[in-house]
Amino acid sequence: MKKLFQIFFILLLLLQAGETTKAQVIDSTTILFNIDTIGKNLGYPWEITYGPDDSLWITEARGYRVLRMSSTRTQSDKNDLPQQILKIPLASSLVSFGRSIGTWPQGGMQGLAIHPEFNSGKRWVYLSYVYSGTCPAGPGTPCYFQTKIVRCQFYFAGDAGSPNPAKDTLAILDTVISNLPGSNDHNSGRMTIGPQTEGDGTYKLYYTIGDMGAGQFNNITRTNRAQNTDTCEGKIVRLNTEPDSDASYGVIHDYNTWRQWIPNDNPFNHSVAQFSSLKTPVYSFGHRNAQGIVWGNCNGTWRLYSSEHGDKSDDEVNNIQAGANYGWPKVAGLGPDNNYSSLDAFANNDRLANGLINYPEDTWATTNNMERPIFSTFNWAASAIPANGSNIFTWPTIAPSSIDFYKGSIPGWKNSLLVTSLKYGMYRLKLKQAGDFIDSSSSTNTVDTFPLLHGWRVRDIAINPVANSGTFWVVIDSTGSTSGPTGGFSGGSTATKDGGKVLRLSYKTLMTLSLGEENNNRPPQVKDMIKIFPNPVVNTINIHGKKELQKPLLVEIYDMTGNKIKDVTSYRNDFTINVSSFSPGTYLLKLYNGHHIEVQVEKFIKK
Repeated sequence: MKKLFQIFFILLLLLQAGETTKAQVIDSTTILFNIDTIGKNLGYPWEITYGPDDSLWITEARGYRVLRMSSTRTQSDKNDLPQQILKIPLASSLVSFGRSIGTWPQGGMQGLAIHPEFNSGKRWVYLSYVYSGTCPAGPGTPCYFQTKIVRCQFYFAGDAGSPNPAKDTLAILDTVISNLPGSNDHNSGRMTIGPQTEGDGTYKLYYTIGDMGAGQFNNITRTNRAQNTDTCEGKIVRLNTEPDSDASYGVIHDYNTWRQWIPNDNPFNHSVAQFSSLKTPVYSFGHRNAQGIVWGNCNGTWRLYSSEHGDKSDDEVNNIQAGANYGWPKVAGLGPDNNYSSLDAFANNDRLANGLINYPEDTWATTNNMERPIFSTFNWAASAIPANGSNIFTWPTIAPSSIDFYKGSIPGWKNSLLVTSLKYGMYRLKLKQAGDFIDSSSSTNTVDTFPLLHGWRVRDIAINPVANSGTFWVVIDSTGSTSGPTGGFSGGSTATKDGGKVLRLSYKTLMTLSLGEENNNRPPQVKDMIKIFPNPVVNTINIHGKKELQKPLLVEIYDMTGNKIKDVTSYRNDFTINVSSFSPGTYLLKLYNGHHIEVQVEKFIKK
């Protein structure tokens, strides 16, 4: 493996030496990973999530469907249709518009998040989707849509109360919040649930909402409200995963209608005196189009990260703090670089969202306590910012479409952010030890980051949560053009590589992975070295190990956040482990032989 990386970096150095005037992107995907197609013909896939049931959950933006497929699918299964567990009919009471709408909302069926206690009785799945609105057939006027977030109940086939007991089914249970803003541009539409319960003992839902494209293209006359904390445009919002017992304040306002779903410890109250008793859903503000959001833990500290589309440059990765201002549309990117301003000699960088930037960005950022990005791609100098009339498809942006946190054992990758791109595939950003900034010294590429899947239009990524995971799944957009609003008035749609497919990436050379990966990836000589039963378990797990295992055996049990719960040593092939004190949920069991080599990982459910 050392030799492999030496060859890889020699190639990088040669390319850097031979090309000094133009940045080169060296895609190492096929060197480091096997790529398999495990699903195809999806209709604009938007979200892919690894579920606690070991399934991949996928939303189709324009199909208004939720699909489910096994995480053990291989290339031979690619022609098998995924399981449809929910379809919301268009031109119905649930979604007012149909296929003939003309210009489609950005997204449609969007984010999905699964409750952390799914296996403990709360089989709740949260969805966001655009449900009503209109959009012009031409570039003259803005598009106005409405979006909602719903809580759904999942039923396995045969479950009592299922609306379709013959099959696995996802049914809408109730509305979390409605009348959220929507557009054909910058809807954002990603969601995640916090990693642990918060002040009231429940989990919280975090959801990204863009600035609606206000100030550009057909939405140029739309007011940009990303700095207005009374609205949800250009925000990350925070909501309850289950309603609290709050009573109505007796005022007519959406924030009162949905008050039971808005946490009482959110950072903002409405600024208008009539509504000042109302908490708003807003958690952070000043966002342009944050299409990625994820929690990650470095050295015991949980942080909420987002990836965000820049304007003509300066895509961002942010560390999200409660109540913080992230600058848009007053500042783009890092701020201190002052690459957008009318105060310099360059005319092409004078406006953001059609607003005149007649001040230094760094001064505004300091005066307004702006939280600066922890990383910005292509933060070009003022002289290099493209003109409004230049080719928007070649602007120095990567169009970040999602973000995930990798904590596995690929060499050098532990505690990295994986950012997918609608232009250039996917990037690995290595976090510094504290997790508060990106380690820019971790890549020798001549561009800002370490690129993968260059040439694919990647919409989202899911990561195998097994502790030593080297397996990812990505969904590829069906078609698309970047930049510009969905359905573009000038960009149109173009073919994209592997459009509408689900790809699995499996790391090639991490030897320990073959001992802890899925059954179909284990080498024959170590496959099924132990059996555990029963599964699910109530009180006691039985371990049956093969006699050729070197003793003593060591079993470590982890919860799904990576915390070790228990370890047991045995000099026998057959032994038991008492788990009666464990909370209901999903756990990982890791087996080590007498040489302390990991030989198997199994997942079990505690009832």
